[in-house]
Amino acid sequence: MHQVEDNDERRSAWRAFTIFLVIMLAFSAIFEGLMAYQGAMSRLLVTGVMWSPGIAAILTTLILKRKVSSMLWRWGEWRWNWETYLLPIAYGLAIYLPVWIFGLGGSGFGNPDALSKWSEQIIGESDINMMAVIFGIFLTATIGIVGSASRALGEEIGWRGFMIWEMRKVMPFWAVGLVSGLIWSVWHWPAILFTDYNAGEGNLVVQMFLFTMSILPQGIVYAYYAFKSKSLWPAVILHASHNLFIQAIYTPITIQGEGTHFYIDEFGIMMPISSTLLAVYFYRRAKREGIA
Repeated sequence: MHQVEDNDERRSAWRAFTIFLVIMLAFSAIFEGLMAYQGAMSRLLVTGVMWSPGIAAILTTLILKRKVSSMLWRWGEWRWNWETYLLPIAYGLAIYLPVWIFGLGGSGFGNPDALSKWSEQIIGESDINMMAVIFGIFLTATIGIVGSASRALGEEIGWRGFMIWEMRKVMPFWAVGLVSGLIWSVWHWPAILFTDYNAGEGNLVVQMFLFTMSILPQGIVYAYYAFKSKSLWPAVILHASHNLFIQAIYTPITIQGEGTHFYIDEFGIMMPISSTLLAVYFYRRAKREGIA
């Protein structure tokens, strides 16, 4: 959990980190290049790019003649997995409730298109049936976590199952969190710039900055759970729950006005504020518990 003093071990850690980055970027470039060519994100290519860090971590482990089982596959305590599932629900509400209540950017709650879609998925009718909508949201929030986790797992094998553990050997906790968060956010830039992975309106450079400031501080949150649990699964569940609730529930259910995009989702102003507050809280928690 702490930086190593031995120079050979430090060199070994930097070597592992470098090999991982090179392989990860090479695999990612294939899928990101195809998405950029299309100018859109298909589920198949998104799955490919999300699994690039995981594939890179496994290959790096094999190249270094380590056991793949060394990447902390154990489930760990249920407490951490429940906590990471619930956390995005909580900070998602903290972000979206003010937007809905105060109509920030001309927004509101209860987008009829999203309600109609949930209704159609459950009873096959596009006319809004609130019982069907509620059941559809429930299924999205529960069964939906399986599909979301299957893609998040690919990233988290790389980021929190391998990369941060090598970084921890040569960096203090705060640096591991912020540098891993920076790598994670920059890795998304090609999709933001060259595909439809953005707010769809507004300045892309501003959106890229806000996205970076949303993801970078969360590196501390994810590092905390990985080091605390000594398992990659809390990070997988946190990642999957974030994607599920922010992208598949909170954002679709929001009625969007002219300036709503400036407040919501990963490209708005509210998420960086939330992420920064979370990072401060979890850094203090890590110090108090002897992780930092």
